[in-house]
Amino acid sequence: MRKYIKGLAIGLVLCLLLAGMTAAESSIVDSMDFQGDSIGLSLDEAIGVMLESNPTLEKSKLDLEQAQVDYDKYEKDYRRVKRVFGSEDKDSLKYLQSVKLLEISGEYAMASARRNYDATLENLKADMEQAYYRLLQAERMTGINKANVETTKDLHEKTKKKFELGLVAKQEVINSELSLIRAENDYNSSQNNLKNVKMLLNTRLGYDIMKEVNLTEELSYREFEVQSIAEAISKALENRNEIKFAEFNYDIQKTNMDIAEKIYSDFMFVYRSQKLDVKKATRDLEDIKKNIEMEVRSNYLDVLQKQEEIKAGEKSVELAKEALRLSQLSYDVGMSVMTDIQRAQTALLQSELGLSQAVLDYNLCVLKFEDAIGVGRTSIGGSSAGAPQGGGF
Repeated sequence: MRKYIKGLAIGLVLCLLLAGMTAAESSIVDSMDFQGDSIGLSLDEAIGVMLESNPTLEKSKLDLEQAQVDYDKYEKDYRRVKRVFGSEDKDSLKYLQSVKLLEISGEYAMASARRNYDATLENLKADMEQAYYRLLQAERMTGINKANVETTKDLHEKTKKKFELGLVAKQEVINSELSLIRAENDYNSSQNNLKNVKMLLNTRLGYDIMKEVNLTEELSYREFEVQSIAEAISKALENRNEIKFAEFNYDIQKTNMDIAEKIYSDFMFVYRSQKLDVKKATRDLEDIKKNIEMEVRSNYLDVLQKQEEIKAGEKSVELAKEALRLSQLSYDVGMSVMTDIQRAQTALLQSELGLSQAVLDYNLCVLKFEDAIGVGRTSIGGSSAGAPQGGGF
C-alpha cells in the first residue's frame, strides 16, 4: 500500500512538472508576427513605461538613499568636530585635519549621489530616445522601400505591355523583372530590420518581445538653436559630473598640501609627493575642462552639419522625384529606355533613404548636445567609492 501511494505521489509530481513545462512552452509566441492589441506610445509615454521599476534606476535610488544615510551620519560627526575644533583658526593644522577634510568629503558625497542619480536617469532616457527614433526610422525606411516596390512593379507591367505591342525587346522585360526582384528583396530586408528594432524597443520597455506597439510620433526635424556657444560651454562646465569630481579631487589634494606644509619640511618625501599630487589634480581639472569644451563644440558642429544634410537631402528628394517623373513620361512616349527610369528610380530611393538617415542622425546629435551641457550620462563613484580621501598625514 505504501509503495502504491509513493508511486502515485511520484506520478502526480511528474504530471505537474510536465504541465508546468507545457504551460511555459505555450507562453512562447510561435510566430514572428507581433501579438495582442496595439499599444500607442508617444516618446514621453515610452520613457515613462521604461522608467517604471527599472532595475538600474532602482539601484541608483538605493545608492541615493544610502548616501542620505551617510550624509546624516556626516552631519552628526561634523557638528561634533565643529564643537571641538570650531574655535581653531581655519588655517590651523587641527582644523584642516579634523574639520576641513571631513567637510569637503561629506558635502561632495551627497551632491555626487544626486548627480549620479541624474546621470543614470539621463542615460536611460537617452537609450530609450535612441531606440524610439530608430524604430521611427525603420518604419520610414520600410515605407520608402514599399513605395519603391510599387513603382517598380508598375514599370514592369508597362514594360510587359510594350513588349506585347512589339515596342521593346525581351531584354527590357527581363531587366524590369530583375529590378522588381531587387526591390522586393530590399523591402523584405527592411521589414526584417523593422522587426528587430521593434523587438529591441520592447526589451527596453519591459514588454514581451513580440508585443505589438504603435509609435504615435513621426521622425521629423526638431527645431533647435543655440543662442550662444559660450553659454552652452559654461553650462557644461558648471553641471558636468566629471568636472565636479575633478574639483573635489583638487580640493582634497590642496587641503592635504596645506596640512603637509605645516608638518613636513619641503625636502621631505611626503611633502614633495603631495606637491606632485596637487600638480596632477590641477592638470586633471584643466584637462577635463578642455575635453568637455571640446566635446560641446564638436557636438554643436555635428548638429549644424546634420542640419545642412537635411536641407540638402530635402532638395535631393525634390529633384529626384522630378527626374523620375520626366523619365517616366519620356519612356511612355518612346523617347527613353527603361534603364533611364531605373537610374532615376534608384536615385530617388537613395535620396529618400539618405534624408531619413539624416533626420535620425540630426535628432540623435541634438540629444547628445543637450546631454553634454547638463550633468551628462556618466556616473562617478562618490567619496565612499573610489574618490580620494585625504587625511593621511
